Amino acid sequence: SNYLLRIHRNDYHSKSAIQEELAWLSLLSKKGLAVPTPVISNQGHFVETVTNSSVPSPRNCTVFKWIDGRFVGKSISPRHLYQVGQIIADLQTHTPRAPVKNRRYWTADGLVGSTPKFGSIDSLENIRPKQQLVISAARKLVLKELRLFEQKFPRRMGLIHADLHFGNILSIGENLGAIDFDDCGFGFHAYDLVIPLLSVDGILGEKNQHRLPEFKEALLAGYSSKRPWDSNDERIYPYLCTARRLLMLGWLNSRSDNPRLRQYFKGATERVLKHLKQEHKIS
Repeated sequence: SNYLLRIHRNDYHSKSAIQEELAWLSLLSKKGLAVPTPVISNQGHFVETVTNSSVPSPRNCTVFKWIDGRFVGKSISPRHLYQVGQIIADLQTHTPRAPVKNRRYWTADGLVGSTPKFGSIDSLENIRPKQQLVISAARKLVLKELRLFEQKFPRRMGLIHADLHFGNILSIGENLGAIDFDDCGFGFHAYDLVIPLLSVDGILGEKNQHRLPEFKEALLAGYSSKRPWDSNDERIYPYLCTARRLLMLGWLNSRSDNPRLRQYFKGATERVLKHLKQEHKIS
């Protein structure tokens, strides 16, 4: 067999948070879903803390069984989105009974609070003051809507993958599988459906934007064949789309030490501002 070794960053998850992810993956594997299966060490642990003289501090490490598959790439179709909707429904249906204590990342505050999981967006680098005002106003608007939804529909929250773009979806024969659960945590069920659609948006490009509704319809049809979806979910969906865009802007800003990501930041900011103008009339 082939295996995947993951060496965890020190500043992202606690050991107990990593164990929550692995408990979920173990359950999903037992249910027959195509996800990475965690491997128990010789000492009987899912997580081992490893020290190496060439690395400044100890690191948490985990090992998974390798999944053989390929990425969908440009050949993406509505049929793929239908399957992704079904996978998301399956993931959300099979969750451990124990409540999520350590990975409560994707609540209203975790996404767009004043100190969100991926870093503040109220003091972004290299943007004009007017642009910052627009982004901060959008953050507050989205936060208010998401908090109201959270209070009104607590059962529409739970353990979610939270990063199921098409770089984390594998084609395995006729089926699809989900990989890279590193961002998983407690949050809005509908948020899981935002990410694959934004991923498709990027793959389709400007020329094929008119096809986006067809892909969204397929995604929601797949999901609602297994789990409920109604007008309340539909109403919060655009706010979660905006939350994701703002969150990723915060992530890019926090990784400004990476030259490639720093280069990408300007275009991402412009796309977010255009989206805020079209979707929420904020400019």
